[in-house]
Amino acid sequence: MTADPSAARIVDLYREGADDWIAARVELAEEERPWIDRFIAALPPGGSVLDVGCGSGRPIADLLIAEGFRVTGVDASARLLDHARVRLPQGEWIEADMRALNLGRRFDGVLAWSSLFHLSPEDQRQTLPRLTAHAAGVLMFNAGHACETRLGQWRGEPLHHASLDPGEYADILRRGGLAPETASGGVMGSRDGKVWLARRMKAS
Repeated sequence: MTADPSAARIVDLYREGADDWIAARVELAEEERPWIDRFIAALPPGGSVLDVGCGSGRPIADLLIAEGFRVTGVDASARLLDHARVRLPQGEWIEADMRALNLGRRFDGVLAWSSLFHLSPEDQRQTLPRLTAHAAGVLMFNAGHACETRLGQWRGEPLHHASLDPGEYADILRRGGLAPETASGGVMGSRDGKVWLARRMKAS
């Protein structure tokens, strides 16, 4: 686990600020919706989705359930998950740290939207293979455009964002049996980030 103070603080920041996050994160931003639609288009009808860093379930799990998908949400904040259980009882909600994720099953789609990039580069190198192991079909996440760390601010505290080099992301995905795709998108507070959609490679 990372020793970077801003990265190490992320889990507690969301636990302590759960009510503020529930109030703030209500709808998809305009630039997010095309990517979530692209993820949905890669799934079989009624398929299973693992939403990693699901928060309160709003807005993404909410949308996926409304579209008929079977959603399992994972988050480290019990308060956010309690909100999800009340609003979206159709979903399965699991309190867990993505850095130690091991559910012992695979899903048609795995989504780590605006969650993986809160981890330090070191933790992302350990976590991304765990996500690939859970993906039977597709995996989608967003990140920056280069190996870097950026600090935003939330509730008066530093908000950690980090990214690996795109080549390293691609290597990790391929080692996990997924064929990576990338595209430009407004990620990490800029227009130069990347959205990754990786598909399970067929056995030869």
